[in-house]
Amino acid sequence: MEIKDWPLCLPQAKLYRELAQLDLLQNLAELDMFGFTVVPPEKVGPPEFHARVEQAVVNVVEQRFGKLGSDGLSWKDRNQIIRMILWDDQVFEELVLNPAGLGLVQSLVGTDCILSLFDGWVKGPGDERTTLHQDNWDYSRPAKPPEPNSANFNYLVTDYTVEDGALTFVPGSHKLRRAPTPAEVEHWEDNAQPIEAPAGSMVVWGDLTWHASTRRTKTGERLMVLGTFQRSILQTQGPYRQMVTEEALARNPVRFAGLMDVYGAFPFGKQDMDGEHLRKRAEIGGYHSLFDREPAGGKVSLRPNYDYTAFDREKHQQNFAKMKAMRAEIARKREAGIAGRNKP
Repeated sequence: MEIKDWPLCLPQAKLYRELAQLDLLQNLAELDMFGFTVVPPEKVGPPEFHARVEQAVVNVVEQRFGKLGSDGLSWKDRNQIIRMILWDDQVFEELVLNPAGLGLVQSLVGTDCILSLFDGWVKGPGDERTTLHQDNWDYSRPAKPPEPNSANFNYLVTDYTVEDGALTFVPGSHKLRRAPTPAEVEHWEDNAQPIEAPAGSMVVWGDLTWHASTRRTKTGERLMVLGTFQRSILQTQGPYRQMVTEEALARNPVRFAGLMDVYGAFPFGKQDMDGEHLRKRAEIGGYHSLFDREPAGGKVSLRPNYDYTAFDREKHQQNFAKMKAMRAEIARKREAGIAGRNKP
């Protein structure tokens, strides 16, 4: 079937074609059918990229916690997240934008998703493991909507086997749209499907899929990078909008500014939304190719410092008029586009 730029699913059509270019359509189907997928290293990046990520992760761990011992016992009985590593090495910015990982994540949570977490993870030998859970933390309702609110990629810095303390999944659990019961947690702890894949692979799943990990029975460390992305209306787990620098925005493509949510509409203040800010968001909005690597330069900027308690009546009325004109222009262009498509 020819995938055209159908107006009601234009971003999805463009994303689908690019995922096809990356030979990831099977992975797309696996996400839908089973709730998780594994992308092999050669589809994630070249060997030199994998080497740079590995060295960067080791550097972060050793800078924060000391040298890894040669006996492989430095992290014995520890299973620990290493928070906020994005700014420790520029290769992590490349990993956030990785076409395979970001493309599959966007298929789950939208092409305007934002970054919520970007952390390292170290597991050593011993009984420490991650218990069975899902990542949808909406406890207000037992049954969740079918669409996930967030999605993860795990970039495997080291090989994953059962003995390495691998990530595990319950295939099809995302279709249940609920958290596991205590009895199910007990059953699946040792019966879930382990991920056995080489270093450089990337595992992707949505927040409805049940997952856990095995104990590491070997010496040495299991290393991984976690990226969590979420729908843009939700609160992030990490303060990326507050911490991103002008330099990081300038050296990365425009989509990076979107992931940092520098033009997000929320939160409101007394002055309501900032009209100039929203116009900038609309200007750089739309679908951004997974293959775009052109530095944004001066096209994007940091989020202004707002005084949320201030109110200027005249400016408020001016912004309201500008927003009304902008909505009218968008509607005019939409109607013109529909009329053009309907011409015989």
